[in-house]
Amino acid sequence: MLVVFLNSSGEQIMETPQTRIYESVICYRYYEKADPSKIRLGRDAVGPGAIAGVDEVFCKADEVQDELAMLNGILQLLDGVPSLALAVPFGWAADRFGRWPFVFMNLIQYALRAAWTQFVTWHWQAFDIRIVWFVSAMNILGGGSQTASALFFVVASDITLEVDRAATFLRIGAASLTGSFIMPPLAAWLMQRNPWIPSLCGTAFMIVTALLWLCVPETLVYLKCDAKTSTNTMVAPLDLAPTQLPITVKYDARWTHKLKSAMSFLIDDWRVPALITPFIAHILVGTMGRLLLQYTSKRYGLTLSASTLLITIRNGVTVLLLFVILPYLSTAVMRMYHLGEQKKDLYLARASQIVVAVGWLGVAASPNVPTVAISLAIASLGSGSMLLVRSFLASLVPAHQVAKVYSIIVMTDTLGTMFGAPLIAGLFKQGLAWGGRWIGLPFGFIGFLSTFFAGLLFVVKLRQGEGEENPPGTDDEYPCQDP
Repeated sequence: MLVVFLNSSGEQIMETPQTRIYESVICYRYYEKADPSKIRLGRDAVGPGAIAGVDEVFCKADEVQDELAMLNGILQLLDGVPSLALAVPFGWAADRFGRWPFVFMNLIQYALRAAWTQFVTWHWQAFDIRIVWFVSAMNILGGGSQTASALFFVVASDITLEVDRAATFLRIGAASLTGSFIMPPLAAWLMQRNPWIPSLCGTAFMIVTALLWLCVPETLVYLKCDAKTSTNTMVAPLDLAPTQLPITVKYDARWTHKLKSAMSFLIDDWRVPALITPFIAHILVGTMGRLLLQYTSKRYGLTLSASTLLITIRNGVTVLLLFVILPYLSTAVMRMYHLGEQKKDLYLARASQIVVAVGWLGVAASPNVPTVAISLAIASLGSGSMLLVRSFLASLVPAHQVAKVYSIIVMTDTLGTMFGAPLIAGLFKQGLAWGGRWIGLPFGFIGFLSTFFAGLLFVVKLRQGEGEENPPGTDDEYPCQDP
């Protein structure tokens, strides 16, 4: 939990400052050509990142915001290439060799990415701002942020019982979002002095997180019970296939058989791929942070630091949801209606996804700051939906295939980011061109997409014998013991 919190804190404390630094560099270079009278300090006097070179109020010009949105959109597209290529291999390797080394490599790449971005923007007069796109190559180290997130959940699944898994996933989400709640206001306060202060603090957080992971043991064989469906079973697969074909079978045929066996969880139960697809909308919401800052800043005439405080409302509601509201609802629903873990997870996921759709449609239509704050709070009340879906998915597959399922989720997240982020940036640009309420176009798109996936969750049904309440005295109540 501490590792997740510190890593999230590092990301969150530097997100808004880094956006402001990007904006400052783009803005300075734009006004050098468009209107030099707006420039306060010449190149010989302006500091790293062109901070204070142009008043921030002038940086809300459509041309500057268009370029900033496309810079971030293409960066997310490029980030997806190594993630897409490495998600499944890393998932299989984590099932075979252990989770620890792959998590550690991801934590290292977080720090390296931050350092490269800061190096390019610090020396902005020597480099084109688009050089930051090369930071995507560092995802080769661990597969990127989506892979790291999936591995954190796999580690949690290794060491928890099925009855506790959903609550554990919610706590992980809450630990991550606690950083999102605490750090943005701190970043906004520090930005009043200089955006570089919180940006460099973020890199320091990430370095500390990587060092802290050195104290965490391997979890692959933490539990070794022999159960058919319980996620307490964590037996490392000795091969990608359960049986070996005769040696006389051709090499290509043997490996085709191995691949089919390894991917059988996608074929045996149609609900697994169906439940993975909603993660497309989930990852788009997760990557909307910087665009949301731009949107609130541009539409309501706020500075980026003021927009950060507005976004904090969303994060605060999410932390309250994951720490208090959903755990309480989970317990209350199970007691009142005698639901099993699977049924409870599915029903709460459906309700949460409906709330997400309503919230984002409200953000798109909000005419002023109070209504957008309320809409963000509503959207946040549904932010546990994919955590509940993730828990439900883990109950549908054997324990030794959980990492593989999560690696497919990573691929889905990555595809959503690669193609969705440029699409969202394009919708934002089109909304700026149309003006007025159309500026909320990308958030309306997210709302309608969330509505579609809410409907999909209602199509998924429990089968006979699934979702029943565990009778007292079953094995799932007791932790497995190491041999």
